[in-house]
Parts: sequence; structure tokens; C-alpha cells
Amino acid sequence: MTILISRTDLARNTRKVIEDARRTGPVVVGSYGEQQAALMDIVDFRLLKAVAAWQPDPEAPFSNPEAVPAGLTLEEVERESPAMGRDVQVMWNRIMGEYLDGNISLGRAAVLLSMSRFELQDRLNRLDLPIRLGPQTIEEARQEFEVLKALRLK
Repeated sequence: MTILISRTDLARNTRKVIEDARRTGPVVVGSYGEQQAALMDIVDFRLLKAVAAWQPDPEAPFSNPEAVPAGLTLEEVERESPAMGRDVQVMWNRIMGEYLDGNISLGRAAVLLSMSRFELQDRLNRLDLPIRLGPQTIEEARQEFEVLKALRLK
């Protein structure tokens, strides 16, 4: 839900406006019928920037169904952190890129971003960003079913 307020309301109620942006979604500031600025929660901002920066890896599972997910550990993210200049956004870009490429699950991305899977899924839904849950094609679903059948027979 987007809230529309005037510049005067922003000046008079800054703290409340910021809390509204954090809790309910973007707040758009307008003046004389023109929308001039948007305030949003920093997590939503980082997610939007990370998805915008994503460059699909043609060898990753999302693009190549034959590929095996590479995974991503907290140690890898922390080890790369100094090389990234401790830029938090670069870490978010890496984690979300691995998720979008199919190398890590939604739950793993959430853990690496220090939130619950449900919070990350809710934010992705609210921002109309891609959510990758389960098989993407009928063939992938059949392959998963065959693996499950084989495991059940053991």
C-alpha cells in the first residue's frame, strides 16, 4: 500500500511518516498534485537495488536446468565482505543474485539476510519481485517426483 502525503505533512510528522514507510510500504510526498519523492524502508530499498543489479548467470540452475545449485555460505559472504569494501548493498546483491539464479533457496537467502523466510517472501510479494518456490516447469516437477519415489522405495 502506498501512502500519499504533502510536504507539509512530512515536515510536521517526520517520525510518523518514517514509521509508516517502515511498516506499511512506500510513502510518496507530493506538492500541488505532483509526486516529488518516495520514502521507503531500507530493506525494501536494498531488495529493489539488488534485483535491479542482477545479471542472470547462464550457467546457473535458473537458466540451465542441468546445473546443480552451487549454494552460498555465511562464511563465503563474510570472506568476500572486505573485498567488497564492506558495502552492505554489494552483499545484498550477491545474496539475492544467488537466489535469483537458483543457487540458494528463499529460506537460505533469508537466513543470509538475517530475516525469516516469511518476511523475505512477504517483502518480495509486496514489491512484485520474483519468488522462486518449487519447480519452474512440468519436467522439473516430474524429475522431483521421480527422486521422491526412488527415496520412498529405499
